Amino acid sequence: KTVNMQNATESLAWVNNMLWEVHRLAQEEFLVRTRSQTDEWLDKVYGSESVKNQSSEGKLTTSLCEDVFSFSSVQLRTIRERLSKKSDALILAVCIILSHMRSKQVHARDNFLQDLETCCAASNDFTRMSEKCEDMISELMSQCEFSEDMTFTVEATSDELMGVYSSDAVYSARSVHIYVFDPIEEEIGIRLFEEAWEETMVDNDLAISLVRTLEDFHEDLEHYMDDFMVVKSMMSLMSATIIFYAKCLLQRAEKHRNNKRPFFGDVKKALDRMTGDIKVMRDYFEGLVPQMPSLKKNIEKDFEILATIHELMSVAAGFSVSDAEDFILVLQKRVRDVGITKHIVGDLWHLVAPTEERYVWELVESMEEQLMAIAPVDDALALEVNDRSYVKGLRLDEMAVKLYVKSRRNRPIKATAVESIVKNWRTTWSAGAEEGNDEE
Repeated sequence: KTVNMQNATESLAWVNNMLWEVHRLAQEEFLVRTRSQTDEWLDKVYGSESVKNQSSEGKLTTSLCEDVFSFSSVQLRTIRERLSKKSDALILAVCIILSHMRSKQVHARDNFLQDLETCCAASNDFTRMSEKCEDMISELMSQCEFSEDMTFTVEATSDELMGVYSSDAVYSARSVHIYVFDPIEEEIGIRLFEEAWEETMVDNDLAISLVRTLEDFHEDLEHYMDDFMVVKSMMSLMSATIIFYAKCLLQRAEKHRNNKRPFFGDVKKALDRMTGDIKVMRDYFEGLVPQMPSLKKNIEKDFEILATIHELMSVAAGFSVSDAEDFILVLQKRVRDVGITKHIVGDLWHLVAPTEERYVWELVESMEEQLMAIAPVDDALALEVNDRSYVKGLRLDEMAVKLYVKSRRNRPIKATAVESIVKNWRTTWSAGAEEGNDEE
């Protein structure tokens, strides 16, 4: 019997196409199932309360790392055993698992940061998860035969996941300042710059109390976290200390409604008291430098804020021969927003020389072109403050905006100008401005 070669060829092609289609559909079904199973176990792990642990040295962790990677390791091992070591489906499945692990971590991180201890435990957990991920991928690569392109794809996906874990570990450690300053705000913030601070606390009692509180928390952090993360926490606490002190001062300007008399009974005494406070706080952080050398570079930068504020107040009160313009420029370099600079400088004058507040507003306005030239608006700021690695509460401009968007104090500026400034702030600091309004 003669074989019709054309028919046979067409039949073979049809069969071949059908097999490829079956293979494609089976692969798609496999990947859909992998995605579904990954989401299911991630939801279960992240949605359950992790077991809290504390080592004999005091380090805090939870079972999150073990819970996540026990599932992922089993899933990867099962997939590896069922598929060829060179399979495209294997690569796709691995990347699906890793990318969904990353997505879950991105969305769930903040749920673990509820107080000081959970921040410390989360920092330790996320560090271990980054290390565990590296080990898991290293093991996978050693047991598979991926092409160079496949290897690059897996490594890129795993690097993204490890980057998220590492960044979140640092974020958690830096976020402890929120919970450290809660009691400080309640116990010290309400008393700072008030009459008793000025009149009777000749030994800078509140600054000493602040430092002792920080010492107690530092001791806890050393027990709870690894040394590297403790340094990250202390850097945040130093910045938070500066912002806290400056905020308390600006809050006094907000509540001072007398445009003829200074807020302080004796301005010279108040400035001297501030000098003592700043020395107490700075000495504490400089005392940490031998065990945390990386703090040294930030001390000068952070404390420059308080030095600038103090010098501007001294100029306003007539106790310094410095040119106000020089220190207004320093402040502008820090906040890079002429509106914020005007408000802060105006408030400092309002505290110690309220009759000259209009003069200093006009002075800053006359310098606007120069201020913008030296320190223009940071175009990348909006992106930075909305990045998930940005830790709130550690910047002077952020703190000032939160105060000023809800300020009710009359300033020597037209209402329409204030509205324009506030509108710009809301655009850049949308989250911070909304939080500020919520607090009213």
